[in-house]
Amino acid sequence: MKTTIITKLEEMLQQAEASAVAHQMRTLQKEYQKMWTIEFEKAKQEFVDEGGKANEFEYSKSPEDLKIAQLFEKLEKKKKEEDARLSIEQGKNLEIRKEIIAKINDLSQVSDNIGAAIKKLIELQAQWKESSAVSPHKYKDIQADYSKAIEEFNYKLSLSKQLQEHDLKRNYELKTELLEKIKAIKNQENIKEAERLIKIYRNDWEDIGPVPNDKWDELKGSFRAALEEAYSKLKAHYNSVEEEKEHNLVNKKAVLDKVKEIITKAETANGQAWNNLTNELVVLQNEWKSIGRANQKDNDKVWAEFRELCDTFFEKKKVFFSAHHEKMHEIKAQKQELIGKANALKDSTDWQKTGLALIKLQDAWKKVAHAGADEAKLFNQFRAACNHFFDAKKAHFGAIDASFESNLAHKEELLKKITEYALSEDSTANHAALKQFSADWNAAGMVPMKDKKRINDAFYNRLDELYDKMHVSGAEKFMLQFKTKLERFVNGENPELALSKEADYLKKQIDEVQGRIKTYDNNLGFFKSSSKGVNPFMKEIEDKINAEKQKIADFTEKRKLVMAELHKLKPAEMTSNK
Repeated sequence: MKTTIITKLEEMLQQAEASAVAHQMRTLQKEYQKMWTIEFEKAKQEFVDEGGKANEFEYSKSPEDLKIAQLFEKLEKKKKEEDARLSIEQGKNLEIRKEIIAKINDLSQVSDNIGAAIKKLIELQAQWKESSAVSPHKYKDIQADYSKAIEEFNYKLSLSKQLQEHDLKRNYELKTELLEKIKAIKNQENIKEAERLIKIYRNDWEDIGPVPNDKWDELKGSFRAALEEAYSKLKAHYNSVEEEKEHNLVNKKAVLDKVKEIITKAETANGQAWNNLTNELVVLQNEWKSIGRANQKDNDKVWAEFRELCDTFFEKKKVFFSAHHEKMHEIKAQKQELIGKANALKDSTDWQKTGLALIKLQDAWKKVAHAGADEAKLFNQFRAACNHFFDAKKAHFGAIDASFESNLAHKEELLKKITEYALSEDSTANHAALKQFSADWNAAGMVPMKDKKRINDAFYNRLDELYDKMHVSGAEKFMLQFKTKLERFVNGENPELALSKEADYLKKQIDEVQGRIKTYDNNLGFFKSSSKGVNPFMKEIEDKINAEKQKIADFTEKRKLVMAELHKLKPAEMTSNK
């Protein structure tokens, strides 16, 4: 992107006039400043994240940055030189126009040879139109003097009545047409275009000659009224811009107050709370970016305060986690000791005694605090040692599968019955029948391991199919299918692991929904504090909060069912993260 900017600036330097590309240059300056600010803030954040202090951060410009600054300087210098030349030229043009006005004023004193005077006036008017532009600051006065001189000449010269009436009538028509154009400016959506047209039409009005005296006062009043209406449109636009800046300032101050509240909460925050507060601060930083600019003076002031508050928060976070890491080191050492004990037991064949010993180690593991970033790695090592023993135990007792052949035969009969079962019109009877099928299936007992997945999948797939065909409400159908899912877990190859994963998944869903509710509550609090009267956004947020609370209720109910099944199984393997 910087290479593109350099290329464009070099192309601009090749232009004949710097003023022709001045607007494009300003646009590039804004784009580059925005890009450089993003790079600066990113580098600063990385410096802070790596342990540096924000007020010690230094950021050097790249060779591309220096090249861009050099090109902007050359363009500015070139434009200033052009402006200086233009100012001299405009001064000369002003003197030329003054001389033309003086000559027209001299013509106004002519009392004979009217034809020659009119011819000379036409020549002077042509010279006036051909003369180059003057300074915008001098334009209004010199144009007024010119118009006054033209009007005095036209009224003082004794033109023929027929010619005078023709010219006055034509001028009246031209000014009437111009008046309609001025009135149409109120329908112009582009403010810059409206400003341009006003300037053009005012100049055109002055260039048109006099009108009949009996129509001048009315026409002049209409002209002033039309201009006033056009200018009121511009005034209203710029007033709305200022109002928006004031509104943006109010919103930014509200964000500052929220950041201060976060810093206050951080004084007593624990590890997880710090992470939550960091997420809240990131949300506020994004909200800040979405708010438009305030007026220059106040915008710079609130931005400096916002940046200082953010730096304060992250400095406090750094101090907290330095102490937190020391504590994590102690917890890690305790968990490594438990891993060592589990590894010492994993190859034992004393199934009952060792199983009880590992369960005690698992209970001890649960009582040790969370190890932070190392928790997953440590837990996987500990679980691997436990699973090594319990898998060996499972393989040892796998031979018992031979005694389950009769159970398999019974389940084959049940599978055949449910496969042939057809739903009736009686919904209650259908419910009872499917419930009885599930009860009979569970009561049939274990089957050989090699047949377990096949027969369970066939049974529960058929059960799901029948529930899908039943005319039940969406919520009821969803809960029935969830219970069927739990039955599949219980009768699967590793019920403890499947149920534990489902419990963890539901807990994660509850946490995510609670996080969204908290965000909605913050937004709702903001609207309540800043809005007067009924606000449709508040109603929308309240509806979202109610919907999210219903989700929590559904997830909580499902998790209770999962935990109940886990407690029934009394697994030797861990069912932590409750």
